[in-house]
Amino acid sequence: MKETSPGVDNENSRRRFFKLLGGGFITAASWPLARQAYGQVAGGQEKEQAPPIPKAGGAIDPADNKFWSFVREQFPITKNKNIIYMNNGTMGPSPYYIQWMFFSKEQEVNFNGIYGGHDIARAKVAEFINCDEKEVVLTHNVTEGINIIAQGLKLKRGDEVIITNHEHAGNAIPWYTRARRDRVVVKVAPLGRDAVETLSNIEKTITKKTRIISVPHMTCTNGQILPAKEIVELAHRKRILVMIDGAHPPGMFKVDVRDLGCDFYATCGHKFLLGPKGTGFLYVKEELFDRVEPIMTGGGSDSGWDYQRGLHGWNSTAHRYDYGTQSLALYYGLIASFDFVNGIGIDNITKRDKALANKLLQGLQDIPQVEILTPLEEKSRCALTSFRLKNMPYDKFQSWLMEKYKIRIRGVGEGGLNSLRVTTHIYNTFEEIDLLLKAIREATGQ
Repeated sequence: MKETSPGVDNENSRRRFFKLLGGGFITAASWPLARQAYGQVAGGQEKEQAPPIPKAGGAIDPADNKFWSFVREQFPITKNKNIIYMNNGTMGPSPYYIQWMFFSKEQEVNFNGIYGGHDIARAKVAEFINCDEKEVVLTHNVTEGINIIAQGLKLKRGDEVIITNHEHAGNAIPWYTRARRDRVVVKVAPLGRDAVETLSNIEKTITKKTRIISVPHMTCTNGQILPAKEIVELAHRKRILVMIDGAHPPGMFKVDVRDLGCDFYATCGHKFLLGPKGTGFLYVKEELFDRVEPIMTGGGSDSGWDYQRGLHGWNSTAHRYDYGTQSLALYYGLIASFDFVNGIGIDNITKRDKALANKLLQGLQDIPQVEILTPLEEKSRCALTSFRLKNMPYDKFQSWLMEKYKIRIRGVGEGGLNSLRVTTHIYNTFEEIDLLLKAIREATGQ
């Protein structure tokens, strides 16, 4: 095992720089101090010095306290004495390196007046999810990516779309909006207790009018990982398209869209990738470009236009679906998130995430007043654990937990589940899991 540890100067620089963050931002007046802390960023002579990225030279044991403690040190949220954060599935707090990259590039833009440059992220996204650069759309969140497909896919009245009964609003509302406008039909397939049952339920929902299946790779409600590859194979045998809502998996476990075989995959940078908020990307299979009409368009989405002939046509790549001015700083921050994840190693992250969740799941199984909603099947779960307390409403427990133990989790009111969701990530510890279990035992009288 190899790891990069910060030297004394680098550690002091990091501390000086992020003291400037204070309430979560650096003021314009503070930027000269920031440059002193981390080197001249905007065209000066000093060499730029970034916060460290933990680097693993191979497999890391999920219980390797030295390595994971160093990883934890890179996250400012772990220094906040008023919160133990276990809600990464809503928002993944960025480590120092990613914040530094974003702030540095934003300063550079404002110092030099540079324009564009965000397109470099397309190649990095393509490498990360294994697709062609021309198949990458730069978005701002998962919902935007889903809307590009839901509103643009060529469908006619009576065509059917299949979703599940565990959707985030971002994968339900866009399809219901399309149904309301164009009279397509949204059908709901219930999730099963395991992968086999879920696949069977989806197959039973398919009819001759089904045109697309749009389902989560991992549900936001109970953390169930769907058998995405098998769903794609089933759908394609019937000439049905598949859209994957991939809000959670990137940064938690490996996502290879070529291996999945899906037609569309939408995700964001602000969850398990730990990237800037307001970043996302969408994969669109190249042979389907002409089946998805660009709805929101502008500079960059066209192949040319003039006042005599109007629009000549669409950009020959998936760039037809995004357009106009984008933030260089945000997308450099997204690139930095790939660097951070790749430095640790996605396999190491998956094992650590799963080890934390397994400890929680095992502890919950010993508490009689807890009803576990996350599938126990090994391949159908990872870092998101969902449960319900039989003796206390979910919102009351959530508030009590934050007030007494300073632990933030998420209540799940969607679909009438009235449950609780814990999403830990690489900055969390086994000791924090123990504390959460202690709190649950106290709340349930165990």
